Amino acid sequence: MNKILKYVSIIFSTTYWSQLKHAFVLFSTFNVWAIKQLGAKGKGTVIRPSASLANAHHIFLGDRVHIQRSVYLWAGEKSEIHIGNNTIIGPGSFITSDNHGTKRGQLIRDQKGVEADVNIGADVWMGAYAIVLPGIRIGDGAVIAAGSVVTKDVADYCIVAGVPARKIGMRE
Repeated sequence: MNKILKYVSIIFSTTYWSQLKHAFVLFSTFNVWAIKQLGAKGKGTVIRPSASLANAHHIFLGDRVHIQRSVYLWAGEKSEIHIGNNTIIGPGSFITSDNHGTKRGQLIRDQKGVEADVNIGADVWMGAYAIVLPGIRIGDGAVIAAGSVVTKDVADYCIVAGVPARKIGMRE
């Protein structure tokens, strides 16, 4: 009985409804509406409901791209993200073409963003929670290990892992 009362008190709390409203607005804006605004979405492409897309008109997805749960695709206002055919982006991954400036003597929050296009080739597999920073090119057939942070370009069919990501092998 105590559990039922606990859940009833949660459902009737203002915090519950405020958080639910906020979640609905975020989902509607950064998923549903964003998918309608994509620069391109190829045939057979799947984007999970918990994925979040910013500046979606600057995001271009090829055919049969699979965007897993809780993926963030954050294009800049002046930069783009391109993802090739048959690429899989693992859950929790973050791809951005926009970043904060880091000049000394000026607050980070007051600095202009640094933007550069991100290009991910065809037949790429990004493991869970991988991060790709602005200006990166990932070649066709590459594999990005789970949890890796890609700070430099990745060659075709190269397997990278780590923070920062380094070559650990080649797809054969």
